[in-house]
Parts: sequence; structure tokens; C-alpha cells
Amino acid sequence: MSEKVTVVIPAFNEENSIDTVLKNVKIYVDEIIVIDDASTDKTYEIAKQNSAIVIRHDKNQGYDKCLDDGFKEAAKRKASIILSFDADGQHIPEDILNIIAPIKNGKIDVVVGIRPYKQRISEMFFSYYAKKKIGIQDPLCGIKAYSVEAYKTIGYFDQINSIGTELLFNCFKYGYQIQEVHINMNKREGTPRFGSIIKANLKIFYALLKIYHKFG
Repeated sequence: MSEKVTVVIPAFNEENSIDTVLKNVKIYVDEIIVIDDASTDKTYEIAKQNSAIVIRHDKNQGYDKCLDDGFKEAAKRKASIILSFDADGQHIPEDILNIIAPIKNGKIDVVVGIRPYKQRISEMFFSYYAKKKIGIQDPLCGIKAYSVEAYKTIGYFDQINSIGTELLFNCFKYGYQIQEVHINMNKREGTPRFGSIIKANLKIFYALLKIYHKFG
């Protein structure tokens, strides 16, 4: 039986990029789930027009809640591999093939992208900790893939608002095999998801503290 690959895409006010993202991503996956985090623009309508499964939040609940809801829906819909992917157009859809290949080959449970650069000093601190703790150098990369078995063992994606990292750390804790794959990036157009440099750094440092508190 062939693997069913489902991509989960959190989106908040991404009308300028999401149409292109969805049109390009659908080439490489079997199903797309978009979580519209209470967007006030046309993100929801554009996602529906592209035949994505759309979960719409009535109020903004943040990146991790979007992924939590999306992964839950993907598992319910019998996905074999669940992939996170950003809606802002920075990720290169062709990289999906390299990200999911190790899981399809049956040797790896989790694959994490390695970006060609990091934008914030807080990301460097997070990466240093993750490298020491679990051997992963870019835990904040938005493109990661998980076997559904690994996800189901944990039972959730995130409970502490860790910017997409808690499931990764839990998979390491449970002994799942993790691999990193280098990816490419486009330059983001428009306002970054985490806002200003100061606000973004504070958010990432806070997420790191929560991960450290839970995993030591």
C-alpha cells in the first residue's frame, strides 16, 4: 500500500502568497490541510479555491495550535506521513521530496529541514541548545516531516507553544530516528509571522525556556 503524504499549512493573512504555495505544493503531496488562524483577508477563500481541506479558527490561536489541529486532522484522515510547511512562500516545494524520502524508505521517523541561514540571535541560542540536547541544528525550521506512528505515540503536536518544536523533542525522547536535510529558502515578502525583531526574539527565547523546562 502506498504512503499517503499530507501537508499541514498554518496560515494567517497570507493572501499574497498562499495561492502560489498551494498550487506548487499539491504536485508533491496527496492531501493539503490549511489551518486559517482567523485571517481577516482572503486566505480562507483562496485555500478553498485550491481544493485544500480548511480548518478555520474563529479567533487567532497561534502557530502551534494550528499545527496541533492540522496534525490531528491528518492522522484522522489516514495520513502515513505528515509534513509541516509554511504559507509565506519561503519554502521551496521541490524540497518536499527530499524531506519525505527518508521516511518513505522506512529507515527514519522524523525529518527536519536545515535552512541556509538563521535570521535572529534567539534562533542561534535555540539551535545551540537543540544541537547539544538532541543533535538537531535547526529545530525552528518550519518544514518537518513525521511518520504517523511517531505522531500517534506522542498523541499531540504541541501543548506548550514551543514554535513547532515540542513534538520533535518528544520524538527524540521516545527513541525515534531523526534525520536532517538541507533545504533552500526564498526571501519572505511582507511582515514576518512573529512581528518585529524584538518581539520575535522574545517569543523564541520564551519558547526555548519552555522546552528547557520540560526536557532539561
